[in-house]
Amino acid sequence: MIALFPGFFALLGMGVPVAFSLGLIGVTYIWFSGKADLTVVPTIIFGGMDSFPLLAIPFFILVGELAVRGDLMPRIVEFARVLIGPFRGGLAHVTIGSSMLFSGVTGVGVADCAAVGSTMIPSMIREGYSRAFAAAVTAASSVMGAIIPPSVGMLIIAHIAGGSMSVTRLFLAGATPGVLIGLGMMAYVAVVAKRRNFPGGGAGWNAREIWAKFKSAVLALVLPVFIIGGIVSGWFTPTEAGAVASAYALVLGVFVYRTLTAQEIYESLLASGKLSAVVFLLFGTAKLVSWILVLDMVPQQLGLAMQGWISSKEMFLTVVVILFFLLGFVMEGVAAMIMLVPILFPIGRLYGVEEHHLALIIVMAVQIALITPPMAIALFIVTPMAGCTIREVSVEVIPFIALVLIVIFMVLYFPSIAMWLPNAVM
Repeated sequence: MIALFPGFFALLGMGVPVAFSLGLIGVTYIWFSGKADLTVVPTIIFGGMDSFPLLAIPFFILVGELAVRGDLMPRIVEFARVLIGPFRGGLAHVTIGSSMLFSGVTGVGVADCAAVGSTMIPSMIREGYSRAFAAAVTAASSVMGAIIPPSVGMLIIAHIAGGSMSVTRLFLAGATPGVLIGLGMMAYVAVVAKRRNFPGGGAGWNAREIWAKFKSAVLALVLPVFIIGGIVSGWFTPTEAGAVASAYALVLGVFVYRTLTAQEIYESLLASGKLSAVVFLLFGTAKLVSWILVLDMVPQQLGLAMQGWISSKEMFLTVVVILFFLLGFVMEGVAAMIMLVPILFPIGRLYGVEEHHLALIIVMAVQIALITPPMAIALFIVTPMAGCTIREVSVEVIPFIALVLIVIFMVLYFPSIAMWLPNAVM
């Protein structure tokens, strides 16, 4: 089976979509090995998609679409602007703060990047920020999208890993690292803003304006609290939370803010359906490959081989971070997760790694793929908005990548940084 992986990467190199590449190597292996009948393929692929918890994914994607089109996102940005804006480099701080707040609504880094970037990048350029820096800070802050709960990435890994993993516990584990990443980025921006003499730092806070913007945004700000609070309290499951959040965003956009038209609702549903279809197709074909891996006992064989040269769980987790970091240069993060998690989780159990800790480390490491060229989906989103090149943004984004890696290794070696919240609540 391992011998087919060069074929998989060759297919990717030829431009074949990841889902079809996985399906082709799976069917090819079954055909030539004779270990199973090809009639099992449709059943396994459908089984990889047939899961009630996975319905949360299209719902949370839909929430993000409705939040942008229904005026929730602009209100959140305006509140962040009056709260954080007076600092030197205020608009860059607002971009990071807006991403942190919006992450608590959508759970999708790419959605955060597009939504925040369309609003903040033109504003930063008008204020005198360099185009490359404006693009870099927007793309880098989108990394928090799948770390701060709710998180589509966490829903995906919980499904792939199977077992007894609690999505709620995983959500809570991502809260502290996500906030640390945001605060670290703000600290870096503060240093750069002073050195490059970015605008801001003059006017103080206006309590009346802060209160006015808070009242305008409060119904939107309630949404992430409502989602996480409802899940933690047991009022509803993550899937039900996604459905309730979608309904809430729809009601706000149509009846309260009156900004959502029938056409925009249709476009939101269509965008959510398209993105969800790509993810679910990946689930199906990845299930086929993982079934073959289990059939051939590949995880167990690799685990025994690795125990000869990896002596501790910290070393194993370090290898995992490096592996996903390197794959992020050439492969989209979700595809890398779907392909490798079925192999890595059984090996992690051999080293005694707690499954929520391992899942969190993987989700965080995978997000770096958003900003590491040549894949770098987030960079491709922001560069047209900023009118700069990928090369220019790639230089500016390096310190942000380093900050994310620092937080990852903090969580790796000191799990209590992330796990104190789920341990306290659950």
